[in-house]
Amino acid sequence: MKTDARVRYTRMVLRDSLLKLLTQKPVKEITVKEICELAQINRATFYSHYRDPFDLLEQIENELFNDISATFMNRQDDITSMTREIFAIITRNLDLCRVLFSDNGDKMFLRRIMEFSREWIIADWHQQYPRATQSQLDYLYAFIIGGSVAVIEEWVRSGMQELPLELGDIGKQVSAIWLGA
Repeated sequence: MKTDARVRYTRMVLRDSLLKLLTQKPVKEITVKEICELAQINRATFYSHYRDPFDLLEQIENELFNDISATFMNRQDDITSMTREIFAIITRNLDLCRVLFSDNGDKMFLRRIMEFSREWIIADWHQQYPRATQSQLDYLYAFIIGGSVAVIEEWVRSGMQELPLELGDIGKQVSAIWLGA
């Protein structure tokens, strides 16, 4: 079903308004009134699309999550390629990711993305490192995910100087060292 241009515009200005406010304070301190004033729409229009600022943020996050998960599910490449693709998606959604990974953003969003890929990544590692135990792979995953979250947050905060290609290789290098390959 095609969305009406007015609806797309309204959602876009609400999204942009929330993101702008999130650069100043956390979502729990943002009111519907503030979003509407910045977007120059009335509250009734806001409520016809969203319950509250948290619902708006969740829907914004879900759109990005769906992009990442769809890309992930449609690819048969190795983990390095998938990591590069995640960095490329972040690059394409820079304004959103800068806010989501900032101090005022959703701390769990990036972890949600990383946890989505858990089974696939561990299965891939099990093929690459058949002598590794399940416990080793679980610890490696926890280590890599924690580090990946920190790397992505720092990369976005520091202006994304490195190319996604360079950052995508980090996980493979660490896993090879960790598992002695």
